[in-house]
Order: sequence, then structure tokens, then C-alpha cells
Amino acid sequence: MYKLLLSLPSRLTRVTSGGKLIREIDGLRFVAILPVLIQHLSERFERNTSVAFTAAPETTTAYFLANRGFLGVYIFFAISGFVLALPFAAHRLKETKKVNIGSYFWRRLTRLEPPYIIWMTVFFLIFIFQKHVAFLDYLPHYLANITYTHAIIYNEWSPFNPPTWTLEIEVQFYILAPLLAYFFFYIKDKIVRRMINVAFIVILVLVQQYFKFYLNPYSFSILGHLHYFLAGFILADLYLCEWNDLKKNTWYDLVAVLALSSLIYSWSWSYELISRFAVLISLFIFFIAAFKGNFVNRFITNKWIMSIGGMCYTIYLIHLPFSEFFIRLTKNISFTNNYTVNLLLQLMLFIPVVLLLSSIFFLLFEKPFMDKNWPSTLSGKIKAIFNRAA
Repeated sequence: MYKLLLSLPSRLTRVTSGGKLIREIDGLRFVAILPVLIQHLSERFERNTSVAFTAAPETTTAYFLANRGFLGVYIFFAISGFVLALPFAAHRLKETKKVNIGSYFWRRLTRLEPPYIIWMTVFFLIFIFQKHVAFLDYLPHYLANITYTHAIIYNEWSPFNPPTWTLEIEVQFYILAPLLAYFFFYIKDKIVRRMINVAFIVILVLVQQYFKFYLNPYSFSILGHLHYFLAGFILADLYLCEWNDLKKNTWYDLVAVLALSSLIYSWSWSYELISRFAVLISLFIFFIAAFKGNFVNRFITNKWIMSIGGMCYTIYLIHLPFSEFFIRLTKNISFTNNYTVNLLLQLMLFIPVVLLLSSIFFLLFEKPFMDKNWPSTLSGKIKAIFNRAA
């Protein structure tokens, strides 16, 4: 059992198509998924608990911090910008192998769609049986979900798995990424290239502000969030051109703490222009500090942290429907009438269980599809079966 426990991080390590794993990225995925878990569980706890708190939850610091989960989504967007920019940028700036666009889209499809279809199908069927609604009435919602068009068509969250609206935005960016990468990384002069990217981001945020793209229905699309992905483009540029011989510095640990604090406090469900710029700048600085810091870097590159971050897709897909079920079992568990204490108790119960389940489901329904050759391998096995049967 002890040996099995020690082997878990290696078992849960992601498989990358390029073979190179950037450890900090998986660590940052952990930083992104944690606040999402906390917010969604805290929301369900507040709605379902029977505990009479001595002070209203909204008046507590714990409530404020627990409701910062959307910041994790912004970190995910920046990570996607970084990861998708790298191969295109490397080709233009480092003269590596050219990215085959057909292979690029095929890889996205075969890597992400199978586990997505599996879980959306499971939650769709559970929804039908639990709510006692007509199958055909919600079939269009299901079809829109698995084609990443639900928010565009219905202008609302999925009834089966609400957080998937962000995955629809990710897919919209996957489509745009090759064109954007060609535009930005075509410029060889790094100063000019980065200045154009920054100018584009500033103009984009100003346009968003003027037309209120941060509100529905635009916030359900890439229009309201493209600037976070483009921040990832600049970070990928720095990573390739400036961070080859990266030296850690403890001062960056302080910078990371300050940037994270700013990220948390500068966006309090506020859409003021200065607040939106503050979030973007804080996110950018925190990302850099995570790579360059000493203690922060050690934390996010810890093998356990990386393994949790590496399976964040599975965690993201299952955590909210599971939290709806979980809170029914734990809503009456309490310890004192203090909101903060009870929330911490709920999180101590919820997070280990959701991580355990996610580990199992990651190994069963996600990691097999990380092998870029799985379609041809599966096709070969099917042909062999038919040949034997014949």
C-alpha cells in the first residue's frame, strides 16, 4: 500500500504529445483548480446547510475568499494561451518543426473530446432520471453541450454541468490560436512583437469595456476573455526567448504573494476598467513569479501538486455535479455556529474525496486519450478482432 501511494504521482503524470512536460504549468493548473473547487462547494454549502450561523456568511473573510473561484478560470485561460502559443512561437522564433494544422486540430479533438463526451453523457442521463424530465426535451441541450455550442445557442449555463461554459470558450480559442500565433510571432523583433501584443490587449480591453463584452451574452464567448489568452502569448514569448537559463530568486516569492493578493482583492465582481486591468497585470506578474520564485516554484513543482494539476480536466468535469450530491450527505454536519469553521470542515471532507475520485477517473477516462496514437491503436485492435472472427 505504501509503495502504491508513492507511485501515485508518476501514475498520474500527464502524457504530452511533444514529450516535454513543463512542470510549472501543471503546478499552475493546481493553483487554478483549487479556488474553483472551493467556490463551488461553498456555494452549495451555503444554500443547503441547516446551521444557524452566529454571523451572516457574507460578512466574513472566508466568504470573500471562497468566492474568488472565477480567478482560477482566468489562470486557466492564461495557461491555455501559453501552451498553445509555444509550438507556433518555437517554429517562428527558434526554427523548430512547423506545426501541422490538421494534426493540431486532430490532437485537440482526440485528446479532449472523448472524456468530455463520456462525462456529459453520464451527467445528462443522471439529470433526466433525477429531475424526471423528458429525454427529448433536453436532448438538444445535450447535443449543444457535446459540440461546445450550448452557451452560444442558449445563452445560459449547461443544465447538466454548468462550469462547461468555460470549456466552450477554450475551444473557441483553439480555433483562433493558429491565426493569432501567425500574426504575433511573424514579427522577428521581440520588442516590436511584444509591444504590438500589449497594444492589442489594451485596445481589446478598452473595446470590451465600451461595448460591455464582459456581460452576457458576450461573456459566454471568447469576446469577453481573449485578453487572458493573449497574456499567455506574451508569457510563452518570454519563456522561449528569455528564460533559457532561468535562475530562481527569493524576491520573486514576495512578488508572487503580492501579485496573488492583488489578484484576489482587485476584482470583487467589479467591472470597472482599472479593476480589469489590475487583474490582468496581477495575473501576468504572478505567472512570471511562479517560474522565477524559489519557494513558490518548489511548491508548484512538487510532484503531488503537479499530479493534481495534471488531472485538472477530469476534476473540472466532475466536481460540480459531485458537489451537488456530496452536500446532501454532509449538509447537517456542523462544528460550532461559526461559518468559517464549518466551511473549512466541509472542504476538508469534500476535497480529498473529489481528488480520490478524480484520480481514478483520470486513469480510466482521460489518460488513455493522452496517447496521440490511441485512435490508430484502437483501430488496429478492432481490425484484429474482425480478422479473427472472420
